[in-house]
Amino acid sequence: MAFRVMTISHSNHDQLLSPGEEGPGPIVRVKPDRLREAVERLTASGAESDPDHTHQFIRFAQENKIDLDAFWARLNSRGRMIHSVLCVPSPGRTCMVFSSNPTGASEMRSIAGIIDHACLELTESGIDLAQALLEPGETLLRDAYLHAAFTELAMLSYLERPLPSPRHKPEVQWPEGITVESYQESNWDELMDVLDTTYEETLDCPGLFGLRKTVDILTGHRSSGRFDPSLWTILRIEGIASGLLLLNSAPASRSVELVYMGLALKARGKGLGTQLLNHGLCLLAGRSEYNITLAVDELNAPALAMYRSAGFRRTLRRRAMVRSIQITDVTD
Repeated sequence: MAFRVMTISHSNHDQLLSPGEEGPGPIVRVKPDRLREAVERLTASGAESDPDHTHQFIRFAQENKIDLDAFWARLNSRGRMIHSVLCVPSPGRTCMVFSSNPTGASEMRSIAGIIDHACLELTESGIDLAQALLEPGETLLRDAYLHAAFTELAMLSYLERPLPSPRHKPEVQWPEGITVESYQESNWDELMDVLDTTYEETLDCPGLFGLRKTVDILTGHRSSGRFDPSLWTILRIEGIASGLLLLNSAPASRSVELVYMGLALKARGKGLGTQLLNHGLCLLAGRSEYNITLAVDELNAPALAMYRSAGFRRTLRRRAMVRSIQITDVTD
């Protein structure tokens, strides 16, 4: 992914400060020889940095081939980094944004300026959507993202349950006229069409609707973990594609991720979601992974009830923040 290089920013970040407050220092693109310093600022707790955390972060990035090229930092008057922001691009024209955690209002505004600068730099990189996941209690960091033109998308619950054994597979009972089949490459266009229909009146992160092209969404789903077409299921009603269940293996964590599940409006309210989930659990029975994981919007009460009934339990919560990077004609 190509990024336009701009070493120092002189854009309008002063508007993020209160009247009479000293202006922020320059924002620089982090060069390779200062990568460790930038990671220290990213992972630091206040003014204190932890060399072990820095080393673990860099090693994890190297082992997982995470791109650390899009790194920005703000300097103080002595040229030392005080805060940093990292943008990690992903397939599907998205990027995940990570930033230093502010300890006060002035730091919040300083960090907001770096986040905003980083997003402006992404406009020529082909990225359409910037995302961030925050701890629920990180209120100052949330404010920094809001100041940087992000919006709060949802509070997400991350759920998991063990994979079923072959002896304890759930029963799947399909009503008449309902069939399921594994995805094949010849289904790609149909897959995009049915994905669009599942977004109609969705309760799961409805704020995402229209921010990305469908082809980019599917590309992102496909690149999440290890793609196996036998774990992607299309549900049909009288032969018409009306639902999807997309599962990807995540070898690094010995788990399977439920990347996406959705039904068209005409398929909802008939218990098909539960049967489709049970179908997926049957596909996973006896595999070598330990568990299945997913993330769900906490305002999506029907989905939460279904997952809990299927034995899923919450492991953590995250606040999802998003910012549209550039105007995209999603009808193309």
